[in-house]
Amino acid sequence: MAWSLPTPGSQISDIKKVNRRPGSGNPWTTRLIAYGFLLPTFAFVIGFSYYPAFRALIGAFTNWDGFNPPTWVGLSNFVQAFQDPIFLGSLWHVAVWTAVGIPLALIPPFIAAEMIFHVKSLRAQYLYRTIFVLSFVLPTVVSILIWQYIYEPSGVLNALLHVLGLTSLEHSWIGNPHLALGAVILMGFPWINAFNLLIYYAGLQSIPQEILDAAQMDGATGWDRIRSVDIPLVRSQTKLLLILSIIGVSQNLLVPLLMTSGGPGTSTTTPVFYMYQTAIQYDQYGYSMAIAFMLFAAVMVLAILNIRFFQSDTN
Repeated sequence: MAWSLPTPGSQISDIKKVNRRPGSGNPWTTRLIAYGFLLPTFAFVIGFSYYPAFRALIGAFTNWDGFNPPTWVGLSNFVQAFQDPIFLGSLWHVAVWTAVGIPLALIPPFIAAEMIFHVKSLRAQYLYRTIFVLSFVLPTVVSILIWQYIYEPSGVLNALLHVLGLTSLEHSWIGNPHLALGAVILMGFPWINAFNLLIYYAGLQSIPQEILDAAQMDGATGWDRIRSVDIPLVRSQTKLLLILSIIGVSQNLLVPLLMTSGGPGTSTTTPVFYMYQTAIQYDQYGYSMAIAFMLFAAVMVLAILNIRFFQSDTN
């Protein structure tokens, strides 16, 4: 029986036929399959992100109690917002929260990341990172309730002041309208956010070893190295965390809702909490949507600034 060895060309052709993926022969089929997989994601994004924003934009120009048909009122809701002392006060509260909270969100995590990064043992670095990341396990609601107990008149903070002999400093921290806003802003001591810590730590790890060696040869150690090398080279991480922190503060709802209910009075009311309050408690859904749309516009501006900042780093 006569037989012949397969030629190399025929072997390559057979391998291509075996390895050919379904739909690879027609680029349009491949694109349709890819878009088919992406379609559910697009549907969820449109349904749960873009449609509510569009609905809030339309509802912001109406008077609606949530049940009866809405009536068109034009710009009345926006005019009412900037004449509303509670809403204007909430803007001041979020401005103070931003001015105090942003440094607390950036500086302590950076210091902790620097301390971990300079530990010589990699095993010890892993241990310290794990200790801080374990805070992710604690739900935000539980953390807020713990700090509510700490701030109570018979809570941990006043008990500690009493033990230290500082009884004159004991207060009803979240029951005093002059102290409540500061108390809720300063909750979370020592203010080391695990997410921010990991972002800074990853940024420090990405610094090329050649730069660190050159800085050491030039005598840049300690604070000089941090000031001249580390801080400039984690600038992109700082910009990211800055924008995320500002957005987080502007959307802060859980802390005033669970800890103070916006009080005493309106001393801890934020725009997001006031938006929730006008809709759920006062049935002013049109007015609430106007507040929501203004917050959406503010967050959109911050997102655009974020994109421009990152583009300036890459140019």
